[in-house]
Amino acid sequence: MWTHPEAHPGEFLRLRFLEPLGLSAADLARGCRMPRSRVSEILAGKRGLTADTAMRLGSFFRMEPEQWMALQADFDLAHAEPDASIVPLDPPGFLIGPLGATPLPTARPRRPALVVPPHAPADASPPLAAEPGPQRHHEEVRYPDGTRALVSRPG
Repeated sequence: MWTHPEAHPGEFLRLRFLEPLGLSAADLARGCRMPRSRVSEILAGKRGLTADTAMRLGSFFRMEPEQWMALQADFDLAHAEPDASIVPLDPPGFLIGPLGATPLPTARPRRPALVVPPHAPADASPPLAAEPGPQRHHEEVRYPDGTRALVSRPG
C-alpha cells in the first residue's frame, strides 16, 4: 500500500528524483522522449504512470520499470474504494490460491472396514458401520511446481 509521504507517484518523482538531480520537467520529457504535457500531468498528480511511462522512466533512471509500476499500483490500491456488494466465490471442488483456480484431486472416499470378530457364528451378519455425521476431512493438494496447500472438504 501507499506508504510514502508524497500524495501521488508524480510528486514522488518530482521530490525524490527531479529536484535532487536538478532536472526540470522539460529535461525529463526530453530525456525520456515523452511529450512535455504527459510529464506535467504526472507531476501535477493528474495522470498515473502507465507501462510505457514506467519503461521510459526505468531506462532513463537505470531502474527496473516494475519499480515504477509497483509504485503506481500501491497508490491505486490505497485509494481504491472496496465494493461491499461483491460476494466472495466459494466454488466446491476448487482451491483458489496464488496459482489460480485449481481443481482438487479426486480421491475415492474411504469406506469404513467391516470387521467380523473371529469367534462370531458363521450365520451372523457383519456389524453395520455407524452413519457418518457432517464431518470434514483435510486433503493435501500438491501443485506441479511443488507448492502444497491443505484443503478442508466435506467428508
